[in-house]
Amino acid sequence: MTSVPPRLPPRSKSDIVRMKSSMSEALLCEAQGIPVPTFRWYKYVEGSTAKQPVKLDDRVKQVSGTLIIKEAKVEDSGKYLCNVNNSVGGESVETVLTVTAPLSASIEPQVQTVDYGRPATLTCNPEGNPIKSISWMKDGVAMSHTDNVLRIEQVRREDKGMYQCFVRNDQESAQASAELKLGGRFDPPQFLSTFAERTLQPGPSVSLKCSASGNPLPEISWELDGKKISSSERVQIGHFTAGTNEVVSYLNITAVHTNDGGLYKCSASSKVGHADHSARFNVYGLPFVRPMDKVAVVAGETMMVTCPVAGYPIDTIQWEKGGRVLPVNRRQQVFPNGTLIIENVQRSLDQGSYTCIAKNTQGFSAKGNLEVQVMVAPVIGPFSFGDTEYTLGMSAQINCIVVEGDLPVEISWTFHGPSSAMSGIETMKFGSRSSVLNIDSVAADHAGNYTCIARNFAAVRNYTATLNVYGSR
Repeated sequence: MTSVPPRLPPRSKSDIVRMKSSMSEALLCEAQGIPVPTFRWYKYVEGSTAKQPVKLDDRVKQVSGTLIIKEAKVEDSGKYLCNVNNSVGGESVETVLTVTAPLSASIEPQVQTVDYGRPATLTCNPEGNPIKSISWMKDGVAMSHTDNVLRIEQVRREDKGMYQCFVRNDQESAQASAELKLGGRFDPPQFLSTFAERTLQPGPSVSLKCSASGNPLPEISWELDGKKISSSERVQIGHFTAGTNEVVSYLNITAVHTNDGGLYKCSASSKVGHADHSARFNVYGLPFVRPMDKVAVVAGETMMVTCPVAGYPIDTIQWEKGGRVLPVNRRQQVFPNGTLIIENVQRSLDQGSYTCIAKNTQGFSAKGNLEVQVMVAPVIGPFSFGDTEYTLGMSAQINCIVVEGDLPVEISWTFHGPSSAMSGIETMKFGSRSSVLNIDSVAADHAGNYTCIARNFAAVRNYTATLNVYGSR
């Protein structure tokens, strides 16, 4: 008779057990040793390496090294650890228990009526175990959304219909459906009549007309080559209502000049929608390029500008930068109508002065200059609370650094957790590009998501880190 440390049978030290809910199951921890070892069962806290002793009661019992679970529940699922110890050594075995339950799903609310332009939320409530995935369909067409909450910030006409959420695992699936109805008596703007493209000689007067319906009654505005038109000595804009739900707008030009030619647009807008109509108005004469306002574009985005050309007929429209005719690379495209597109704009390559040149077949030409400013949006360097297992009373700190972007940059923080209040949380800005968030003493309410928001003239960017607090339940 000699002392022998605990020994486990020759099998894997990590078992996988699957059982149905309401059934009973025994988790084995077969070990022998001298002196007779003691057995202690633990359950890991979901999503972490922390573990807690298994609470024994009338339903969960331990007989020697065997853990017996009667009438198993879904919440019994998880990873268990059996520690076996005696005076000369110890061993351990892990068991992953999955308590299965038939899948079912429901959506709340099942029917909702939302006014045009208002938000709507559909919540898929899955039941059963395990749940491997959640997906959505609208009117039988798959959506890319995979969260259980589907939120529509501004309901449009095309959002009404039937929604389904599907809950799946490797063995089965379940689905639920709900209907979203469009409420109120709101109707987005819709054009009833518009003007067509036309070409004429200089001299006569001309009238362009747009009429639109909608509830509430929309307002109509006019643009020429992207610039808003206001009434002047030769240009008059007027509106009148026809009936209860139609507005008519007209643009009258007296003694048309060649320079009045271009792309005209009428826009109908209300709080529930927007509609546009565009058509060219051509006036015979020599080429003319209207002055262009400075354009600011965010680095990485796509820039699209159209040369504001008048005169007719125009043979060619080309763009130049630094004396070179565009395009000079694959990111640039120039179209016959004078539209220039630059993808993935870069400050070092694309900022500067551009010239568009319009020519007719007789060799007459006109040119105009465009200044392009490339703005760099904030870029936040990744940050996290690290691998530390934070428990009550510990201190925590993260640093949000804007590693790139135009100054000035405004940095702020938001917190989403069990409590919306940021009590016990301090933030302090260091320099022009950094902000530190500090928690002197971590509490249960501090668990949640911390989002750093960086804002400059170009864009708003954010980055989120999650703080888990163990032992808070």
